[in-house]
Amino acid sequence: MSDFLSKFNKDKYNDLVDDKKTGSSEKEKPETNQQADLDNVQQGSLEGNSTNGVASTETRYSPTSGSRRIETTEEVEIDPTYQKKKRRKLLLTIIGALLAIVVIYFIYHNMVHVEVPDFTDQPVSEARSWAKDHKLELELTQEFSTEYEANRIFSQSITAGEKIRKGKTISIVSSKGPDPEEMLPLPDFSAMNRYEIESWIQENKANNISFISEYSDEIQEGEFIRLVFRDSSVTEAEYRRRDNATIYFSRGKEVFEKNITVPNFVGKSRAEVEQWAETNSIEMTYEEENSSSVDAETIMSQSVSPDEKVAKMDKMKVVVSLGRAIIVPNFGSLSMDEAMAQEDLMVTVKKQFHSQVPYGGLISQSISAGTKLTDKDSTNITVIYSEGRPYLKDFRGQLEGDLPSLFYDEYQSKGANIKYTVKVVDSSETKGTVVGMSKYNEFVPMNYTVEIRISNNKAQPPAQPEPPVTEEPTEEEPVDTDK
Repeated sequence: MSDFLSKFNKDKYNDLVDDKKTGSSEKEKPETNQQADLDNVQQGSLEGNSTNGVASTETRYSPTSGSRRIETTEEVEIDPTYQKKKRRKLLLTIIGALLAIVVIYFIYHNMVHVEVPDFTDQPVSEARSWAKDHKLELELTQEFSTEYEANRIFSQSITAGEKIRKGKTISIVSSKGPDPEEMLPLPDFSAMNRYEIESWIQENKANNISFISEYSDEIQEGEFIRLVFRDSSVTEAEYRRRDNATIYFSRGKEVFEKNITVPNFVGKSRAEVEQWAETNSIEMTYEEENSSSVDAETIMSQSVSPDEKVAKMDKMKVVVSLGRAIIVPNFGSLSMDEAMAQEDLMVTVKKQFHSQVPYGGLISQSISAGTKLTDKDSTNITVIYSEGRPYLKDFRGQLEGDLPSLFYDEYQSKGANIKYTVKVVDSSETKGTVVGMSKYNEFVPMNYTVEIRISNNKAQPPAQPEPPVTEEPTEEEPVDTDK
């Protein structure tokens, strides 16, 4: 551009002006001499006044020619700043062309490029929509993060504000939320208030911990009560972010309005009272007494008068009839036959040996004397009487196979630990027959072992003595059959 302007110096400019003048004069020059003379006059005038920058036009009459001649003189004003303006105009034209090129390039560049916004902490759906609108490919990667919520973008491959050509790929990284498998060391919640615990949960993204408030008579309102895991196998040392837990806080002592009217329970069944107490959340205490006039399971009295007002969780007491009571007698004053004759009781009488209680004496009874039995109690009672000291019987002649049942029935079932040992001896008695005992037919201690001798049938039977000879009676002498 500078080379182009340098060609426009003062001489070039004057030549251009002269050429322009000459060209215009030639177009206007007539073929007559008069016009030629006029041009000469104009040229002289122009040269004479060029120093002043003014051209003038004059009309003259010639007296010698016999005719009128018109002489015209033109005055031309020359602008001394013309060359400067010409260079400025050319410069502006070049600058305008360059600016047009720049604008066209800028428009084209903006048409095929797009500025990348800042997607930080924006949802993935917004980035997808933007990429689709601007014809870009979106590459998504997900990672765990405790700083950003799930499906929120926290990293992008193209810095915000930079431009990317359409059709290219932009990579973003979004959050999968906090890692559910991460183990979290739990603080001592009992030493923290609810605000501190909520702050800890928010900071550690332990969103599976919830709160429940419950009434407590012992713990002040707002204080920590307990921590409960839904999975009983989870411990505080093994807690992971995915585990569900509940923290219980106290609501203080619950205060109820006394707006429950107490009915008259006397004469009503215990079941009715239990239903009323459960429906109205009343802590009912039941005392039981026997009565010969009030049927069993019927209310005899109540601690709160009828029509009085009580509130939920208030305490009441009613007395329930046990019906007519059966007083258990002292069976020590009764014989075995009298014990079995009791009509109101189901008495079972047993006999046992006893080294100190004499025969017929009471050893024990399953229900103590003086006990009151009502309809809800069992009337079965076992009474044990003494057979005195054990008496060892004579078992000679019995078979060995019968001894176990004999010793059990006679002694062991009655509390006496009487046992036996077997000794096989030569005998002509049938094999297996008891032929002897170390002791028999006498009293023995409660713990005693007797020796039983059993025949092996290997001995010869003893010789039978000959019967005595008796004289036959004569016919004269009658026979005395009584002898």
